[in-house]
Amino acid sequence: MEAFLDFDDPRLHERANGDWYRLSVEGGLFSGSDRRFLLPGGLVGDGSRQWVCVELQDEWDVMGEGARGLLGSAHCRPEFRMLSLDGSVLVFATTWQYGLSTSVLADPGRSQVLRRFAEWVALGAMDGPGGADGVPVSVAARRWLDGC
Repeated sequence: MEAFLDFDDPRLHERANGDWYRLSVEGGLFSGSDRRFLLPGGLVGDGSRQWVCVELQDEWDVMGEGARGLLGSAHCRPEFRMLSLDGSVLVFATTWQYGLSTSVLADPGRSQVLRRFAEWVALGAMDGPGGADGVPVSVAARRWLDGC
């Protein structure tokens, strides 16, 4: 499932928030009664990313104020990934040249596109000097592949 909005849309902010919420509920990121999900946090000692559990509050603005801070680069300029508590649903948004998109991927471990990319990364294709702790990204990719 995916939604794309053009930056020229006069209701961009309202529609972007609405699309994110609708896709998140329909896709299974969270439910109306349990609005908890995971956001990526910092790196841990082995180079893997720590996910942090958050809960959507009654008043929220993911694509506006949220995208201005933790979830993007500016108002209605999202760049984020969100994961369901059980890891079966990935919701992500990104900013393009002419608009923004929000997408839902159910069961990311079964996506052949993601698996092929992870195999390529696991071969060291993106390794450089390593992250802040020196662990190459290929190690994290292999760990993800082995866990799927």
